[in-house]
Amino acid sequence: MISRRHLLGASALSALPMGHTWAQSGFPGKPVHLIVPFAAGGTGDVLCRNLQEPLQRLLGQPIVVENRLGAGGTVGTQYVKNAAPDGYTLLQVGNTTVTSALMRKNAGFDPIKDFASVGLVATTPMVLLVNPVIPANNVAELIAYAKARPRGLEYASAGRGSLGHLTNELFNQMAGLEMVYVPYQGSSQATNAALTGEVKMIITTPSDAINGLVASGRLKMLGVSSPQRSPLLPNVPAIAETLPGFDVQAWFGLAAPAGTPPDVIARLNEALNKAVSEPALQAKLAGLGMTPKPAPAKTFADTWAADQKIWTRVMQQANLQPE
Repeated sequence: MISRRHLLGASALSALPMGHTWAQSGFPGKPVHLIVPFAAGGTGDVLCRNLQEPLQRLLGQPIVVENRLGAGGTVGTQYVKNAAPDGYTLLQVGNTTVTSALMRKNAGFDPIKDFASVGLVATTPMVLLVNPVIPANNVAELIAYAKARPRGLEYASAGRGSLGHLTNELFNQMAGLEMVYVPYQGSSQATNAALTGEVKMIITTPSDAINGLVASGRLKMLGVSSPQRSPLLPNVPAIAETLPGFDVQAWFGLAAPAGTPPDVIARLNEALNKAVSEPALQAKLAGLGMTPKPAPAKTFADTWAADQKIWTRVMQQANLQPE
């Protein structure tokens, strides 16, 4: 049974000592650049721009948010990997940082070896949506319906190797299902395919737009991927209530190039945790469907390591090969 419990490990993203005298390093002494490896307006971009004001207030230096997109996030990720390990160039990271490296033969980076964890910002569960033509009204009924129709149910995702793709593969494996995968370019296209009936199912991150489609009856939300029900969607059962141990959450955080000094990482982690703990930012995160998760750098490092193990196993069982 696969669980998303965050196990200890990942020495390259290890815990960092606190209590350093920041005056010794003088960090930060100039603007800090925060690289978003995707286009403006996406979830990671919006998250970073909400972090911008509290971080620059707490660090005493401007935070410059830059979008460096391309190749599924690998262009911006490689840019930060190759930056000076001095804490002045940070990367907005998420599950895709791990899955992209697994799904590409030449991603150009190793998410564990090439980066140092700065800290976790927030998590959000995925939601399982079906087109209303599917007569199932809960996860158990969906599984029974799909089992009776091997390869008769199509599901969409934002792209091959995306978190939605791999989460649906995990769902198939734990439920013993055979479905037909249909990739799309981006979450909006994938959601629209489920909406029109071009595919019948999608597992994706929640949003106000999706909640509106569910409220109007144009999509049915059968479950959330967190181990328990989400406080943001208290009336939606957890998939784990039907498939014990099912636990997938989208996570968002910050990282620095490997080799960044521990005292610099500790300073950044302290400022990040204070920012995430502020009520104003927590309200903004809730508006994005996220749960704030201030944590030590090592806790976030363990999340990366756990994700890598889980998705490697899911890919092997699904016979998904890097391209």
